Amino acid sequence: MQLQKIKHGTSSKKATEALEKDGAVIVEGALNSSQLEALEEEISLRLAQTPNCEGLFHGYETKRIGGMIGKSEMCQQMALDRTVLDIMDHFLLPNCARYQINLTQLISIGPGEQRQITHADDPLFPFDNTYEIMINVMWAIDDFTKENGGTHLAPGSHNWPRDRMATEDEMIQAEMPKGSYVVWLGSLRHGGGANDTGEPRRGIVMSYCLGWLRQSENQYLAIPVETVRSFPERLQELIGYRVHEPNLGMVDGEDPLQWIRGGVKPEFPAFKDHLPEDMNDQLKKYYEGA
Repeated sequence: MQLQKIKHGTSSKKATEALEKDGAVIVEGALNSSQLEALEEEISLRLAQTPNCEGLFHGYETKRIGGMIGKSEMCQQMALDRTVLDIMDHFLLPNCARYQINLTQLISIGPGEQRQITHADDPLFPFDNTYEIMINVMWAIDDFTKENGGTHLAPGSHNWPRDRMATEDEMIQAEMPKGSYVVWLGSLRHGGGANDTGEPRRGIVMSYCLGWLRQSENQYLAIPVETVRSFPERLQELIGYRVHEPNLGMVDGEDPLQWIRGGVKPEFPAFKDHLPEDMNDQLKKYYEGA
């Protein structure tokens, strides 16, 4: 068993087809050597100063740094990768007005770290669902191998009953060269691998979820507002600085994107409707017939 691999820049349809079948896919060649060097420069000092995690799930020989799009310009570009967003459009957009970034986290699995428990991520949101509510993208900063902690995945497990876990012979590891990324659905069983080498295995996971869910990482505190103001509008929206119709996430009746753009927030604002078009049409018909 192996995951399907596609070259970055090829049709995103191949990626979505692989995800529908297997629940995961590897996209190779997404970052070139100069981009990887720039990323290395942005993260190396932070990692050196970051202590190990403290917990059985996050690990004791692993380092994690959250809010990476607020700390790395390269991560800001990665979050807007066209193939990634095409995948999110396909799986998430049918069930929300707009999707959002759930978290951006640098994970450095150190030598001697044990294998992580196999799990799905979408139980973060405890409700019954029949569609994908979140999707993860793990970017490889180092080569991912079986020996250094390449992510374990159970292909096809996104179609299993919720209470079924994977057996060892149903798991594979995502092996890929640095500069690639592996995408997996939130319902897919997976887990970080054990690192049996003498060097850390580094990756950056970027998770996306439906726009009406609470984000795993509090983006509004994780990233300073002045930093957010420097982002392109699409990234500001992805963080969550945008109303999700109907009327979720507004500030005194205003779309927060207006405030982020630098507009002056009035002291006594007039509340505005932020409704999907079909709901607006229903209201018009109702009042026209009243």
